Amino acid sequence: MRVGILDIDTKKEKMGHGKFDRFPNLACGKIYGYHKMQGDEIFYPYNGERVDRLYVSTIFSWSRQAIKRMLPLWEQLADEIIIGGSGWDEYPNNVHSLPKEIESMDPRWTYDLYGIDYGIGYTVRGCHVGCGFCMVWRKEGLKEHRVSHIERLINPKSNHIVLLNNNSFADIGFFEDVEEIRQRKLTVNWNQANDITILTPRHAEAISSVDFYNFAKTERTLHFAFDQMFKHKVIEKDENYPTYSSLKHIPADMMRIEELKDNKVKVSFDMMRVVPEKLRLLSEFGIRKRKVTFYMLIGYDTTLEEDLERFWLLQQYDANVYAMMFRDLNGKVGVDGRGNKQSPHVQPFRDWVNGKAFRNVRNFFDFDRYQSALGKQRQLTLF
Repeated sequence: MRVGILDIDTKKEKMGHGKFDRFPNLACGKIYGYHKMQGDEIFYPYNGERVDRLYVSTIFSWSRQAIKRMLPLWEQLADEIIIGGSGWDEYPNNVHSLPKEIESMDPRWTYDLYGIDYGIGYTVRGCHVGCGFCMVWRKEGLKEHRVSHIERLINPKSNHIVLLNNNSFADIGFFEDVEEIRQRKLTVNWNQANDITILTPRHAEAISSVDFYNFAKTERTLHFAFDQMFKHKVIEKDENYPTYSSLKHIPADMMRIEELKDNKVKVSFDMMRVVPEKLRLLSEFGIRKRKVTFYMLIGYDTTLEEDLERFWLLQQYDANVYAMMFRDLNGKVGVDGRGNKQSPHVQPFRDWVNGKAFRNVRNFFDFDRYQSALGKQRQLTLF
């Protein structure tokens, strides 16, 4: 059988970690391993060869139009086409998953396909928070669940491991993972944004006991999320559940707790107060604020004033900020969480933050790209 594999929008990482210089697509790695085990002929990256089956994987919803444009050509070259991935799923009713026999493939097939020299994968899937802007809980479930152990993800070529867990702190096995990382003398990159509301002294102590780095292993970095002014969660009242037991480590006046049915509570966190509290906690365990990066969601449900307030708060605490523009899960471009047109400040604000323009233009209202965006909006209102 002739099989083509195309990861249409895998993020390129010019880090020198592999022959393709790419952040690997784990699904494609598993598909590759499965068909290798079947003795099939693999074409990766697929480049228009005649094949019996073509797999196309996309992470980002904005790639859908490109896929649809290419489909007529692929249909002439492949007897069967299978398209999947987070960017292709249509939420909430049409979500794809790999068959169990492919999902269970050893991660080393991914390392072989991409020629990478680090371990990568998940020890836990799912997320209990259920944010409206996120696909994780829609695809993986509203409760964290274990899917692997650290040992299985280790790449024999190095001692560096990249964990893609979406909410590591909420996992009961977090401390076991850290202990295994420490004992095996691994370096670790918690690649996704952790939920800082769950951070406790025990978490901070555990983190400080291992060598954590960014993806490229060039600097020591932890990632957290600061998506909204107020974070809302429904939590099961179980002291063995990290999300609930962590509430005792947050001052009562920084959150509001509402009792619900079925032994659950709804908690609303004042993030403008919780974030500084947790940054101080990290400092107590020797984790300097400069080692902390916050992914800051913009264009979803916050105003320009709220975006500035969050940004300057993090600057006050010397933390790094990466502004992330909201993208609609079903591929709509330039809309907010309600489906309305995003504010004209969103893209210029991203450029001002991520491009470090704020160092020279301290007042965002004076930023030329913002002024240009306002001018375009005024022109549109004239017609």
